[in-house]
Amino acid sequence: MLADHIRTLFAYNVWAWNHVLASLEQLDEAVYKAKRPLFDQTSLHAMFVHCLTAESIWLSRCLGHNPTSMFDPDAYNDVTAVQQHWTAVRDDWANFLRGLTDKELTRIVAYQNTRGDSFSLSLADILQHVINHATEHRSQMTPILFQLGVPTPPLDYMRFRLRP
Repeated sequence: MLADHIRTLFAYNVWAWNHVLASLEQLDEAVYKAKRPLFDQTSLHAMFVHCLTAESIWLSRCLGHNPTSMFDPDAYNDVTAVQQHWTAVRDDWANFLRGLTDKELTRIVAYQNTRGDSFSLSLADILQHVINHATEHRSQMTPILFQLGVPTPPLDYMRFRLRP
C-alpha cells in the first residue's frame, strides 16, 4: 500500500514539474539564464538543472551506484535540452517504481554523496526526500516565475488529486 502511495507522489512530482516547465518555456533564454538570488543556484536554469541532477543521482543511488558529480548547467543550451534529459530520467524512475513493493521500501540504501561521504537511509526515506526536494525548489522558482509574468497554476497536491 505504501509503494502505491509513493508511485502516486512521483506522478504528482511529474505533474507539478510539467506546470513549472510550461512557465519556463515561455521565458526568453536571457531571462531564463539571468543571474538572480535563488537558494544556492545562480539562475532559474541552474536551479532546473540542479533538480534534474538530484532526481538522477538519487535514482542512481537507489540502484547501487554513487555518482561523483553534479550536472553542469553550462552543458545544457536551454530549457528544452534540460527537459529532454529529464524525460529519460523520468522514464527510468517509472521503470524503477513499477516493481516497487512495500517490503523493498524498508531496504537500507548505503551510498556516498558527491564528496565521497558515506550515508545510509531506508529506500522509503530516500523516495520521500526526492519528492520533498522537488517541492522545495519548485516553491523557490514559482514566485520568480510569477514576477516574470509566467505564473504556474497552483501546485498543491490536492489539486493534483482532484483533477479530472
